[in-house]
Amino acid sequence: MSKISKITLFLVLAVGFFGAYRLGLAQETSSSKGRPLTPPPTFDVQISPEPNALATNHVLMRTYNNTGGVPTAAPSNTYTPIDHQLTVQCPGTSGSGTCTIQADMWVENGDSNSTENANSACLYVDGKATNSCPYSGETPADFTFVASSASQTVSGLTPGNHTVQTYFYSNNGTLTFTYNNNYRVYKP
Repeated sequence: MSKISKITLFLVLAVGFFGAYRLGLAQETSSSKGRPLTPPPTFDVQISPEPNALATNHVLMRTYNNTGGVPTAAPSNTYTPIDHQLTVQCPGTSGSGTCTIQADMWVENGDSNSTENANSACLYVDGKATNSCPYSGETPADFTFVASSASQTVSGLTPGNHTVQTYFYSNNGTLTFTYNNNYRVYKP
């Protein structure tokens, strides 16, 4: 065996023995100090099967944009219409399924000095609120302006024409100004 082969063999064995020694020392040190060896965490995620576990693919059929604005008083605790009512069309014929309407709504509001003045923008379809209208913003109390926004969806609408409109709610009342509301019609 050549001198280089002997040195290489010696180095391989030395590194191997040193690694085994350090591993034994680390295990002994952890357990000798009264701390149990802690295995790494495992992540076992259990997903229960649900009847609607798969998402439904919705195909965008139509988009309606409704923008504008003039100063409008939104009295306290009152749902106030913000934009002009639009008629949108859910495609299909009787018995051909349903459609979904989704609205992204932005309403500029402010010029108030009332504190804790939470507000919400709400989607109305066919003259009725579609969902609970969660608070989407707070009107500033320093006479400045803010754009409150919300996105809401209603599904299961029959084919044919439906009306859509954005309403604004304010706890203490405020003024609204410009609005930008996008209504989308989807077919599942």
